[in-house]
Amino acid sequence: MCFHTSLAADVPALEARFKASMPAAITLAPAFHINAYSFPAYPIITHQQPDQFRAIRWGLIPHWVKSKADADRLRVQTINARSETIYEKPSYRQAAKRAQRCIIPVTGFFEWHTDASNPKKQKYPFYLSTDQPITSIAGLWDEWPDPETGEVYTTFSLLTTDANPLLAAVHNEKKRMPCVLTPDAERAWLDDDLTERDALELLATTYPAEHMHSYSITKRITSRTEDTNVPEVLTPFSYSELAGKKELTA
Repeated sequence: MCFHTSLAADVPALEARFKASMPAAITLAPAFHINAYSFPAYPIITHQQPDQFRAIRWGLIPHWVKSKADADRLRVQTINARSETIYEKPSYRQAAKRAQRCIIPVTGFFEWHTDASNPKKQKYPFYLSTDQPITSIAGLWDEWPDPETGEVYTTFSLLTTDANPLLAAVHNEKKRMPCVLTPDAERAWLDDDLTERDALELLATTYPAEHMHSYSITKRITSRTEDTNVPEVLTPFSYSELAGKKELTA
């Protein structure tokens, strides 16, 4: 699953890449490590407003949630959504059927490799990116009005699919990956005429492994005491335990 991304790009680069404007109210600086569990406000492009970024918080709150306490408990479970079941699961069904589709800009994302040969099943962080300096991941968004305060929360979930060969080697326990979009798939995901069948087919088509790259990084990304939103988290780092595993790089 994907709970950690990077968006090490500035506003002009994002506006040029997606041909969309960034409202002045959105304050954005390059981010080297974004942790979904902090429920950050993220610059998202929606199907409904493809020419403008919106600041939407990570961790989808479905429309039917009855209280803020319930919302806070549930959103921990809706950071990611399995793309295969978005038209079935109650948390995502309305958003999917209402075409509340969005794209999530990234410059890369992080996954962990498990060393199955180690009795303790040690995990090692990897950074993954594509041939595109800025790429995107498919998502769904929703709005939830707090019944006590009337405040409207706009939130999103990142969609995942079966891993391509590179991700299957890196993320070797769950063998899942984000629904990374090619430029053509990106346009299709935001298209008005996308049907349910076409959407599921699009999401099941994994990004080509030959156009993705991966390398191991230090475990600073998991630090509880050091700042992880620094360029150093993206610095390649070699682990002797993984030295012979050539399939982990591309």
